[in-house]
Formats: sequence, C-alpha cells, structure tokens
Amino acid sequence: MPDPITLAAIGTLAVTEGVKFLYNQAGELLKYWREKKKAAATPAVIPEPQPPEAKLPEVFQGQLSSPKVHDDVLERVQQNISDIRKELSEYADGVQEIEPTNEALLAQVDALRQLLEAVYQQRITFKGEKGRAPSGPVAEGTIDVGEVEGYAAAVRAQNFTGGHLKGSASADKVKTGGSLIGVELGNVGDPHGSDGGDKD
Repeated sequence: MPDPITLAAIGTLAVTEGVKFLYNQAGELLKYWREKKKAAATPAVIPEPQPPEAKLPEVFQGQLSSPKVHDDVLERVQQNISDIRKELSEYADGVQEIEPTNEALLAQVDALRQLLEAVYQQRITFKGEKGRAPSGPVAEGTIDVGEVEGYAAAVRAQNFTGGHLKGSASADKVKTGGSLIGVELGNVGDPHGSDGGDKD
C-alpha cells in the first residue's frame, strides 16, 4: 500500500478537489446501494437503479475505463465507505481547511480512495502522485518457464482502452518456432483514437 503522505506533494488545491470528488462519489455509491436493496426487496414496485457515473475531475491523472460497480465488493465495504465519508464531511464541505501535511487526514483520503478503487477495480491516481500507475484498469502478469516450444505470453489483452499494462516473461530456452512474449495486445486505445493507456 502506498504511503498516503505522498499525496502531500500534489498540493492543497488538488487534495481539496480530490476529497470533494471522493466524498461525493462515495455518497452516490451508498445511495445506489440503498436503492438497489429496496429494488431487490420490492422488484415489482421499485425499478433497478443505475450505478452512478464516475468521471474523474482534472486533479486526477487519466480516467476510469468503462467503470463498473462491482456489487459484491460494494456490499462488503459499504459500511467502511460510510464511516470514512463521515470523517471527511467537514473537509468536503469546506468547513475545515485541508492541510496537505495533515497525515491523519491524508490517511483517511487514501483509505476512501482505496475503497472506491476496490469497488471499481481500477486505480484512481492524483496528478503528480509518484509511484502509482495512472487512473484506470491495471493488468500485470509474470511468467518464468524453463523451455518454450510453442507460444507463451504473460499478459494477453484483446481490447486495451486505457490504464496500465505490464508483462514480464523469461525462459531458459526458446526453441525454434517458439514465441515468448511479455505483453500481447489486440486493439489499443478507444474507438475515438484517444489512447490513454501505457504498457511496459
């Protein structure tokens, strides 16, 4: 887990805007979960709710790629989200001033950020934050084999539209006709031509 104090390097304005987004997004997820439970209890009366949109503001690096709420995760962490959200309410509302050197506050911001990352199963990364991949999905794979006769790849991605992709492959020997690949990509970038991802 990255040290939350690294958020101090991104500045007061970025932290403030980031807290507002995380706080509001957490609230929307909690409302969605409450409505989803009501709909499940009375399906003939209440329609299935739609998950909230999750567009990251400019203070974050990158965007979530086709964000999807993982309901099983949200069910497990919704109480944690609610608890931390309450702790951040006065900062999100502007009642208390945010100090980037406040380690306790940054730890709470980071904890809420990680809970939302778990719900969406994608990274949410501030601009200027070191040691983290940009916001979006992360796929990593490593293979280490003795001998390759045919084809071997650490990561195979047919549709990579954003995020961080990393593959590492090693072998003692690759026979004639064999292939050893770290990352194999199919389609890269979004259909509009904006490639927001990176690969190693």
